[in-house]
Amino acid sequence: MGPGIPTGQPQWPSNSPGWPQPSPPAGRGWPGQPSPGQPSPGQPSPGEGARTPGQAGPEPGDQVGIPLGATCYEHPDRMASSVCRSCERPICAECMVEAPVGWQCRRCVRANARRSPVTRYRPGALRQPALRSAPVTIAIVVACVIVFAVTQSSPGVVDQTVEWGFQIANGQWYRLFTAMFVHYNALHIGMDMLSLVIVGRVVEPAIGHWRFLGLYLVAGVAGNVACYALTAPDVGSAGASGAVFGLFGAYFVLARRASVNTSSIVTVIVLNLVIDFQVPGISWEAHVGGLIAGLAVTIGYVWARRRRRPVVLDVGVLAACAVVLGLVMLLPPGAVNLG
Repeated sequence: MGPGIPTGQPQWPSNSPGWPQPSPPAGRGWPGQPSPGQPSPGQPSPGEGARTPGQAGPEPGDQVGIPLGATCYEHPDRMASSVCRSCERPICAECMVEAPVGWQCRRCVRANARRSPVTRYRPGALRQPALRSAPVTIAIVVACVIVFAVTQSSPGVVDQTVEWGFQIANGQWYRLFTAMFVHYNALHIGMDMLSLVIVGRVVEPAIGHWRFLGLYLVAGVAGNVACYALTAPDVGSAGASGAVFGLFGAYFVLARRASVNTSSIVTVIVLNLVIDFQVPGISWEAHVGGLIAGLAVTIGYVWARRRRRPVVLDVGVLAACAVVLGLVMLLPPGAVNLG
């Protein structure tokens, strides 16, 4: 890995300027709404469709299907301007909170926040998220350190776990997975783990823990698959750098969607790729494979986020990437030897 890891923080782009926010749909009628009481002196009558002075939002008459007499369930003295998409009760303009589709009342927003808390980071914040918000990142670092300690005490473990094309072709598929946790020396693991902590502590809270784990594993395996197909069968490779490059790609996609400056992450990616091609002994194939996989998976996450069943689609994105990698593995090792 190269120096200059970015410290800017992308956010999950659900409310970012890069995400187009839909217009509120036409409201739905509130069945069984009782007739309102007599208005107080000086207050416009409900039939006139007027609003309380200083109240923002659309006119009640603009919401098709809301009776003229409907009032806000939290403020009975105010005209209803819309219907909450969660509880389907009429709400006034002050209670309207914009949702991905339509509007929600403030009570439903608070209830949903308690049930499904989401960690968001503002673009350009000066401090990085705390490490406790990235438990998967910490677990991966601990696993790599433990594996490194084992390989230092038993050097033969390295030969049994690194990516070797001819061994994988002989049925040792597990090497595609184990190789991303094995490192050759202290400098190797130190650079990879430092990059993982800096980028992982930003990406993981932005997309969620299990999505981050899926992204990391797919990117790491993709880097090893690229080595299998693009290098000589008798050349081994190991390290978490392929997966880390996948996180670089994820950072870039999230930053673009959140309208955050991406010049720093682009500089890091380009600088590392230049070093890959200039310094012998570095597997640029793993870096490029992991980077492409990270971009593809995160673009899929962003796409799934805008659909009705994002969790199912997220799993589908990971499965689709796994299928593509499996098709590449049908080739013989070193089929396109660019090493």
